[in-house]
Amino acid sequence: MRPVLLLAVVLSLSSGLIQGQMVGDADLDLAYKLLPQKDYDGAIAAFRRGLEKQPQNASAHKDLAYTLLKAGDNPGARDEFEKAMRLNIHDETAALEYAFLCNDTQKPIEARRTFDRLRKYGATAATKATAEQAFENIDQPLAKGIARWRQALERFPNSMDLNLSS
Repeated sequence: MRPVLLLAVVLSLSSGLIQGQMVGDADLDLAYKLLPQKDYDGAIAAFRRGLEKQPQNASAHKDLAYTLLKAGDNPGARDEFEKAMRLNIHDETAALEYAFLCNDTQKPIEARRTFDRLRKYGATAATKATAEQAFENIDQPLAKGIARWRQALERFPNSMDLNLSS
């Protein structure tokens, strides 16, 4: 009798999980059906409904991010790539997309940190190379600014001689 009861409990739990998953999946399925029709607003709404039910679905966050990009919502896409990246720490594509969008949306500190992490610890040579180049593109103006300040300090060792208003 015990094995039958255990089997009934397992089937009941798995049925509830499957039903709960199907509710979210219906919205996500709708989102994917709307994408080829280029109904981005409808797809975004369906992704959001699905993600309310499945907030830990990294793939859906990433797909919503790409859809938001198509709709022209770069800050929204950036935020969804961040969620996808945090939910799946091994998704380097999401991390790169997040970093590029941080740079594009005036969040250079987050971009620099993410590119730096990927160039040092990325799993693939391609990720490391892409992150290295992007890091250098962001870091180069900063390095030039620091060099200018060093030159100014060398020319005027007494900081009171510097005229900061010019």
